[in-house]
Amino acid sequence: MNVVWQVAAREVRTRLFAKATIISTLVVLVLIVAGVVAVKIIGDNDAGSEAEQVGIAAETAELGPGLVAAAEAAGYPIELTETTSGDATTAIEAGDLSAFVSGDPQTPVLLVEDSPAPELLTALTTAAQQYVMSSAISDLGGDPAQIGADVAAAAPAVESLSTDESEFDPYAFIVAIVTCSLLLFTLLQSGSLIAMGVVEEKVSRVVEILLATIRPAQLMGGKVLGIGIVGLVQLVVFGGAAAIAAAATGLLDGVDLNLGTAFVWMLVWFFLGFALYAVLFGGFAALVSRQEDIGAVTTPMIFGMMAPFYLAIYLVPSLPDSPVVRILSQVPFFAPFMMPVRQAFDSVEVWELALSIALCIAFVPLLVWLAGRVYSRAVLNTGGRMRLKDALAR
Repeated sequence: MNVVWQVAAREVRTRLFAKATIISTLVVLVLIVAGVVAVKIIGDNDAGSEAEQVGIAAETAELGPGLVAAAEAAGYPIELTETTSGDATTAIEAGDLSAFVSGDPQTPVLLVEDSPAPELLTALTTAAQQYVMSSAISDLGGDPAQIGADVAAAAPAVESLSTDESEFDPYAFIVAIVTCSLLLFTLLQSGSLIAMGVVEEKVSRVVEILLATIRPAQLMGGKVLGIGIVGLVQLVVFGGAAAIAAAATGLLDGVDLNLGTAFVWMLVWFFLGFALYAVLFGGFAALVSRQEDIGAVTTPMIFGMMAPFYLAIYLVPSLPDSPVVRILSQVPFFAPFMMPVRQAFDSVEVWELALSIALCIAFVPLLVWLAGRVYSRAVLNTGGRMRLKDALAR
């Protein structure tokens, strides 16, 4: 085990402080922080959008409260200013007013420069109809305010036969998508580093010198462990940068979300995902002897990561409790991507989560044995590409 840690330490020193690693890490950090700031700016702009300025004549002022409320409900906030027809015309032409409402409150006239906003026209129609209704109720001796309150309170009560109390949390869903994206990026980068490292040692014949003193399993194990540490450091840095940027910009103010728990789950799924995929990159990369041939063995594994990633993004949100999703989220290669998204929908039973983790852990020794067998039998092959069948048959 001491030898494995020595190999791992060599990989950490070589990879973590390499210029390419530092530059790529800084670039991703800048993109993450910029993305968080952009989301904050866009959210502030949407939340702080200015209300449209609308003029209203004195004889139509009774429509004011109803018009403002109807426009707000339509998502078209307005600010009313009492003015005259002449001043309103000048203000509209100058762009200081969007519209002017005048005339009888029952049949108001909407003056605009070209064509009215559909939301404003709908709001004015609603306000006029409410005014007519209130006037009729008052003429009959009723209380318009009380009737309005009774109408607003009239709503159906929903009773469901389903016992599923799962609830979608949009913020947890966003964190889950970020977790899956960071996991995919880190696994792809770590897997590529492992594959390139294995082939580099074969091409330079360094592996022959190393295998004179240590066993193939120790060499591959140390390489996977070392690059795994590098990937873990990057994941912690990326996740920490996103959390710090979100906290510093106030993006999560008022949001009921436990970032600590989300971060811990991100690490759990990284460990499991890395253990499942990384050993295969290390073992199968030994089948080739040239850097140009790496893609031939890593492409199937990359597609093996992309498939569950896209299923997690597109299938799980649509059918979080379907039998297909529940079954696939238990499959070891799918679980690290699909389970975090299911957790965002609060649709995962404790036993499902425990079973998924247990299956991933139980599957790792089989993959280690398979990758170790391929690596030990193919790593000294310096000829052409070795077929997987030949490596397993030797």
